Amino acid sequence: MIPAETLQATHPAAAPEKKLVALAAPDSPAADQYRVLYQRLARLAARRAMRVVAVTSASRGEGRTTTAANLALIAAQEGRAVVLVDADLRRPSLASLFGLAPRAGVAEVLDGTAELSQAVVRVGMLSVLCAGEVRDPVTAIRHPRTAALVEQLRAAYDLVVLDAPPALAFSDGERLAGAADAAVLVVRAGATPRQVVRLALESLGDRAAGVVLNDVDPESVAHGRWLYGGPGEAAPPIAGRRVG
Repeated sequence: MIPAETLQATHPAAAPEKKLVALAAPDSPAADQYRVLYQRLARLAARRAMRVVAVTSASRGEGRTTTAANLALIAAQEGRAVVLVDADLRRPSLASLFGLAPRAGVAEVLDGTAELSQAVVRVGMLSVLCAGEVRDPVTAIRHPRTAALVEQLRAAYDLVVLDAPPALAFSDGERLAGAADAAVLVVRAGATPRQVVRLALESLGDRAAGVVLNDVDPESVAHGRWLYGGPGEAAPPIAGRRVG
């Protein structure tokens, strides 16, 4: 694990129970659903390499960042050495979500103006690597040091969770999933068209580990099964929860 300064999340932009439930309300039903997600991924990891996991979505506004953050927090609470990385360099959001002051991040590590140990911070048991000050997202995304950074994180942590950009919004989604061992696709239940989900899964290819159905109405499901679309149109769900 990389040495890091310990900071406290302040949740300035949203009620913590609606976002970082694994941190603010670890005994809540919502946090339990993230444990289900973590446990299912852990079972998959027994059969395939999953040290670096990208959490992506078909489009924006589907709960990707919230899912990535809570998954990483749960894994850290389970005793794993975990780092959560802000990999959406066009629209980074982890610093705002955790209420962290501006500091060096991915951009500075890539351009050589900061060491990784200067950029990583600790929030509770979780290590977080924010985006930093990204002046040119396209250049940063294509930086030749990106692969080396991922490998450095892979060597230092039990689990690396990438808050990746939407798979269909930019080509970045495929590149970041390519640096990961596996990818989880977050879908807003009843909102994202099935064809869009299929295209996103196709873009992820063999690295697609499953689908998280977000914003699920608990009254419409039973016994841990979440259907997507009409009868017979079942997505391969990992977990589901309602957010707001």
